[in-house]
Amino acid sequence: MEDHMTVYLIILVLLLVLSAFFSSAETAFLSLDRVRLEHFVRESIPGARRVSMLLERPQRLLSAILIGNNLVNTAVAAVGTVLVTKLMPGGQGETILIATVIMTILLVILGEVVPKTLAITHSFAISRIYAPILSLWSSITRPIVALLDVLTILLVKTTGGEEITTNPALSMPELRTAIRLGAETGSLETEASERMLGALTLQQRQVQEIMVSRMDMIAIEEHQPLLEVSHLFSTAGFQRLPVYANSPDEVIGYVHVSDVNAAHLEGLNNRNAGDIMRTVLFESELAPIANVLDLMRTHGSYLVMLVDEFGSTSGLVTLEDIMEEVVGHMRSESGAEISRVTEEKKTGRFFVDGNTLLVDLSAELSVDFTNVDANTVAGLLLYHLRRFPKIEESIEIQGYQFTVLEMDGRRIARVSISEKK
Repeated sequence: MEDHMTVYLIILVLLLVLSAFFSSAETAFLSLDRVRLEHFVRESIPGARRVSMLLERPQRLLSAILIGNNLVNTAVAAVGTVLVTKLMPGGQGETILIATVIMTILLVILGEVVPKTLAITHSFAISRIYAPILSLWSSITRPIVALLDVLTILLVKTTGGEEITTNPALSMPELRTAIRLGAETGSLETEASERMLGALTLQQRQVQEIMVSRMDMIAIEEHQPLLEVSHLFSTAGFQRLPVYANSPDEVIGYVHVSDVNAAHLEGLNNRNAGDIMRTVLFESELAPIANVLDLMRTHGSYLVMLVDEFGSTSGLVTLEDIMEEVVGHMRSESGAEISRVTEEKKTGRFFVDGNTLLVDLSAELSVDFTNVDANTVAGLLLYHLRRFPKIEESIEIQGYQFTVLEMDGRRIARVSISEKK
């Protein structure tokens, strides 16, 4: 009698272990981070590839695990009932009730809660240990699983559901959230996370947001002598300047400073800009920044002219302008630091150029100035004034006083900003 009891007890313990195995396997595999798993596969971490292969058919894996879990749990209930009946002879109804309560508690605690809790916190470690066993079990149960798959798919489609697939790749919002969480937890450096977030915005933002507008653009007339062009390069501090035919609306190419220097060394100073200009690329001002970057990479160009809906020149953008959106402020090609918004500590006033982007000003002052039909500080003032301002003229916008300090013809060159008291 005691020998039989010992055998039943050993069988019950083994069945509870198997129940814990299948329960933890289900949680471990289905809670795996697919991105992290793919990283482990590429790094050749032992067991990662086998785990990945099992997850290629998650529905089949889940069916195999559930078959095993249900078989084991049924066996636990049967063996447990027999064991309790042997230990507590009496009324059959009472014995079955007691056995049901005891087995339910054991299954919930030892077969579900504890193993699944451990599986959540150690999903990959458990998955790669279980993978060989589950591969064998999936092969054994394949005929049953195949039948269940057909029935499951029919039922799922009948009820309007979708077949289980592998976890999809991270969406753009999820990727941004993951990067921010990485920065908050210290997994990513702040600068690195900012660069990543900057790169992710390139597809959503239009290139007109970062372009040098036509009014601020320095351009060369095609018949302009190279001596004048050389002087213009030295004073402007750029490496590339667009070349136009009759007006800046008719850009026909661009000149690189290296070509001007080469012509000077060869004694060709009597040439004109049009003689040494290079082919220029054109793109719509409404194009995503990422598209313009692809265009530059495809053609090996560092400058793209932008046109409006009527085909007129609206501005230009360089590779440096785009990279600045990703890596932050860069140095100009003359070596000077590009300063968009500067603050006078004593007075608390801010000084900006008229072509400063509103997104940069908004970020600096923590005030949203971008809710108008304008991209730059100059555009913001023109939007509110509805005319060209005069020097020293001021206007209040969202609690800040904007004062025009310098004008270059009709172009607003320099502006001071102070918080209205």
